[in-house]
Amino acid sequence: MMAYMSISLRKLFFVLLACLSGLYLLSFYGHLKNYKVESWVDTLRQGELPWKLATTVDAYRNSELTAANFKRQQAVREATSHAWKAYRQFAWGQDELRPVAKDSNQKWGGWAITLVDSLDTLKLMSLDEDYEEAKEFVRTMQFNRTVEGYHTQLFEMTIRALGGLLGAYELDDDPMLLKQAQVVGDSLAHAFRTADSLPAPYVDVNGKALVPGRDICIAEAGTLQLEFKKLSQLTGNDTYAKLVDNVSEILERAERKFKGLYPSFINVLTGEFNPHSAITVGAYADSFYEYLLKQYILHAGKEPKFKARYITSVEAIKENLLKKSTTGFSYIGLMASETNFVHEMEHLACFYPGLLALGSRVLDRPQDLEVAKELARTCYHSYTMTPTGLGPDVISFDLQEPIPTRDVYAQRLWDAKHYDADGIGAAATRYILRPETIETLFILYRITGDPKYQEWGWNIFLAIEKHAKIEHGYSGLVDVYDTTADAPRLDSMESFFLAETLKYLYLLFSPTDLLSLDEFVLNTEAHPLRIMK
Repeated sequence: MMAYMSISLRKLFFVLLACLSGLYLLSFYGHLKNYKVESWVDTLRQGELPWKLATTVDAYRNSELTAANFKRQQAVREATSHAWKAYRQFAWGQDELRPVAKDSNQKWGGWAITLVDSLDTLKLMSLDEDYEEAKEFVRTMQFNRTVEGYHTQLFEMTIRALGGLLGAYELDDDPMLLKQAQVVGDSLAHAFRTADSLPAPYVDVNGKALVPGRDICIAEAGTLQLEFKKLSQLTGNDTYAKLVDNVSEILERAERKFKGLYPSFINVLTGEFNPHSAITVGAYADSFYEYLLKQYILHAGKEPKFKARYITSVEAIKENLLKKSTTGFSYIGLMASETNFVHEMEHLACFYPGLLALGSRVLDRPQDLEVAKELARTCYHSYTMTPTGLGPDVISFDLQEPIPTRDVYAQRLWDAKHYDADGIGAAATRYILRPETIETLFILYRITGDPKYQEWGWNIFLAIEKHAKIEHGYSGLVDVYDTTADAPRLDSMESFFLAETLKYLYLLFSPTDLLSLDEFVLNTEAHPLRIMK
C-alpha cells in the first residue's frame, strides 16, 4: 500500500510539474508577442543585448554636488543670465544679438533662433522666469513663415529650431512645444522632392517648396535623423522618420573609395558623391559621423546597422585621418585628395574625442577611450597655447617643413605668433564661442570621473569671462593672440553659445544624474532627446 501511494504521489508531482511548465511556456510565448522578436534576435547575433544601454554610461556616479562644483555651476548660471539679459534687452524675438552694436540680426529668417535654441538651457538651469517668458513667446510664433525671400537652411533649422523645441518638450511636457515642433517639421519637410530622395539643403518655407540645388554636404543630409525620428515617435506620425531613414540608406549605398569614410558632398539628383570633395570630420561632415552612433543610442541598441557603420567609420578614421605630431600630440587632419593631406585640425573636429569616449562605453571599446583622451589633450592645448586662453578656429602642426615665404622677417613673425614650442600653431585665429572642446570635456568627465576635465573646463570658462564677456552679452574675438584692450571683436553672439557652450559647462559641474546619459542622447546642438526604450 505504501509503495502504491509513493508511486501515486510521484505521478502527481510530475503531472503538476508538467502543468506548471506548460503555463510558464504559454506565459513566455504570450509575452514574446509584445516584442519585435526579429530585432531582438538580430541584436543577439551582433553580440549585444537589448538592454545594453540600460547599463550606466556614467562610470563615475556622484549625486552629491560639492561646494566647489556648486560655486562653479552657479558662476556658469550667472554667465547664462548675463547673456540672456542682453539678448532680451536688445534682440528679443530676433535671431541673434549683436553685442557690440547692441542690436540684432535676422540671420536665420526670423524664427527667434537664439530664444528657441536656449529654451532647454534656461529650463535646466532653473532660470524659471526667463524660461516661462520665452515659452510664451514661442506660443505666438508662426513657424510656417519666414522673412520674405529668405531661404531656410534645412540642417541648421533642424538642429536648432526643431531640436530646441523637442528638447524643451522632453523636459517640460507642454503640448504646445510639441505642436510647434511639428509645424517646424512640416515646414522643413518641403526640402524633400520625394519620400525616397536626398533633401535640398535649402527650403522656401513661405512657398512650401525646396530651393533647387545640386550638392548637399553629408553633415546637412546626415544630421536630420535624431530630430525627425523623435518627432515621429512623439507625434505618432512615421512620415518624418521615413524621410530621414531613406537619406541614411542613400548615403550608405553611394559608391566611395574608402570604406567607412565619406566625401563631404553628394549630388542630390544622382545620389553620387563628389569625388573631389574633402574627407574630414570637420566642417561639412562632422555631425554625420556623430549621428551614426547617436542613432544607435536613440534606438536603445535595437538598430545594429548604425553600430556597424559607426565602428567601420571609427576604424577608417583612425587608419587614414588620425596622426601624431613630432612632439606627440594626436590630431585628426583632412584628406583634401588622395595625394594631399592637410595637417590641420578644426575646432569643429574637437567634438570627435567626446564621441569616441561615448562610443567606448556604449559599445565596450576601451581602446577608443585612450584615443579620445589623447585628442582631448590636443584640443585643450589649443586653448592654453594662446595668451587669451581661448582656442583658435583651426590649429596647424609644424612638420619641420619650410614656411612658404621668402621674407625672413615675415617668417620670424609667423614662427613667433603661430607655432609654440610643441609645434602647434593657429591657421585661423578667430574664436566664435564654439562648444566642441567643452562638449568633449563634459563627456570625458561623465565617462571617466577624472576631475582634471572639470579643471580644464573651468580654465576655459575663466578665459571666456575675461576676454569674451562684454557689457551686454558675449562676443567672439578676431584674434585669440590679441590681448589689447581694444582688440577687434566679432559682433555676434551665436545661438549655440547659450544652447551648447554654456549648457555643457553647467553640466560639467553638475551631478551626473542631471541629464543622465543613460536617459538622454544629446543632438548635435546639445538638445536632450529621451532614448526610445
